[in-house]
Amino acid sequence: MSRITSANFAFPLVLLILLLGCSREVSLEDKIVDLLEESENRDYQTVIDYDIKGDFIVVIYTSKSDEQLNIGFIKNNKGKLEWEIGMGGPKLTGGYIYISDPLIVNVMIPEDPEINHVKVFGEYAKQIKHSKVINYWISYSNKSPSSFDVEYIK
Repeated sequence: MSRITSANFAFPLVLLILLLGCSREVSLEDKIVDLLEESENRDYQTVIDYDIKGDFIVVIYTSKSDEQLNIGFIKNNKGKLEWEIGMGGPKLTGGYIYISDPLIVNVMIPEDPEINHVKVFGEYAKQIKHSKVINYWISYSNKSPSSFDVEYIK
């Protein structure tokens, strides 16, 4: 009998703690997803990664219609997120894109699966390995690189 009374007492207490412990604040990633979903002509499927660079949020995402990465720029205007521009990036099978506006962003997917590191202007790019299919490197720089400025390392 005492077990039933303890359970009747414990269940509402746990439920109350869970309800009071939850935050009503929407996360940044949820705001990004909402913006991608509501923006017209955005063939959004999944957010892979995002970086905050100054007043911009650089979003890497996939689309439903093609097998490539897409790069989007969201401006943080005093806490209000505004879609700036988006463009198609490299195909998931290999390629690269060097973007110079509004920020200089370099996204590379080597065609050789044995590449372990990528350097841009002698600096290591950040590797993002989302799945077996999605594995890329991203770097930010002060100037646009040429193919001679990018080094693929096995």
